[in-house]
Amino acid sequence: MTDASPTLEALHDKVASCTRCTFCKWVPEVRNERFAEICPSVQHGKFFSHTAGGKLIAAYALLHGRIDYTPDFIRNVYSCSMCGGCDTSCKTLFAEFVEPLDSLYALRRKVTADGYAPAPLREILDHLGKTGNARGLPAARRADWLAGMDLKQTAAGRAPVLFHIGDAAFDAEEWPFIRHVASALARHGVDFAVGGADEPDTGGLAYDIGDQDLAAALARQTRAWVEKSGARTLITYSDDAFSAFLNIYPRLRLSLGDVRIVHVSQWLAQHPEAAAGGTGDVVTYHDSCRLGRLGEERQPWEGETVIVYNSLPARSPEGELHLGVHGVYEPPRQVLKAAGAQIVEMERIREFAFCCGAGGGGKQANPEFARAAARHRLQEAESTGAQILVTSCTACSHHMKEVADAERSSIKVLGLVEYLHARQATPALAALSAGE
Repeated sequence: MTDASPTLEALHDKVASCTRCTFCKWVPEVRNERFAEICPSVQHGKFFSHTAGGKLIAAYALLHGRIDYTPDFIRNVYSCSMCGGCDTSCKTLFAEFVEPLDSLYALRRKVTADGYAPAPLREILDHLGKTGNARGLPAARRADWLAGMDLKQTAAGRAPVLFHIGDAAFDAEEWPFIRHVASALARHGVDFAVGGADEPDTGGLAYDIGDQDLAAALARQTRAWVEKSGARTLITYSDDAFSAFLNIYPRLRLSLGDVRIVHVSQWLAQHPEAAAGGTGDVVTYHDSCRLGRLGEERQPWEGETVIVYNSLPARSPEGELHLGVHGVYEPPRQVLKAAGAQIVEMERIREFAFCCGAGGGGKQANPEFARAAARHRLQEAESTGAQILVTSCTACSHHMKEVADAERSSIKVLGLVEYLHARQATPALAALSAGE
């Protein structure tokens, strides 16, 4: 087992430090009782046991042999998208006193190592180990989106820029939008290569589920692939991959070296001419967890916890306090403005955005939990009066589309690049959103 990330045993004192204050349930600045929660787990489950604090109580009891694994316990651990909302709220008030997200990662690591991860997630881990993707599809399928395009591939050559796709490569619905970005890069003279069938999985989902050995193995494969490509810049289409490179790899004590990691929204923001302006659709933007608070570059810390003022634990030496404030927030909004959109904001945005429930294995482990999170986020989006909800994350957009269709929501859900693609093909997207 990898020793890079702390085990639940190593985090015992952090887990024990939780004061059960319930701040992990709420955004620090509540504006509206209806949209006050930051945790989709407790918003759905309603009981304290569904909060991060409740899970830490259970983790502490598990460590001390006071409880054992039960179906309810396992279901509770995985009715969670590992979105980091609890971590941001807790640290806003208590700094590094508790470390909820690290503790939840460690709890899942223990549950998985002990053989109790839910069956759908064990199947995903099996697929990742055998085929290098969560769906269990042949690796060659990663290149299907390239059909008819004459693009340099890493199997045949090196390039200074690498265009990383992620699991969106397996989604035929996403191919026009991936091709849209590839064409924009080519038009702007970017010398880039794509991985096609050679692109490995980043390992981020394996880490979220709890198999950190597998996550580290996949991360090492990705690092070797990037090194072989010769790239100094990596542009990623995937929010999940962006988060894995900047937030998960440091937890594994792995790095892509001095390769610059750029999200596609950041590249597009630097090239606003790639987003034609026009009609002024009324849009609200959903900050995905993986590009937002979990898109903040994590700085590894080495040291010890000491007691100050006779009772308070503190890190020595002091390290970076990760509050999620340095995630990617402005570039997607700049792209939307360049496309002529009028942005109306939801109440919970940026580092305090409410998760839609699509990530972290929670959707596969407990689909109703994930649907409830998306339904709640859609209600918040509808309350703005916007016609269109845009998000940078393909997992978010696909998940919220499904729920919006099932709930007959009044708002249309589009991915960021999907919005640009449709916007340039159909200038009057407002009419499209109204079903005209």
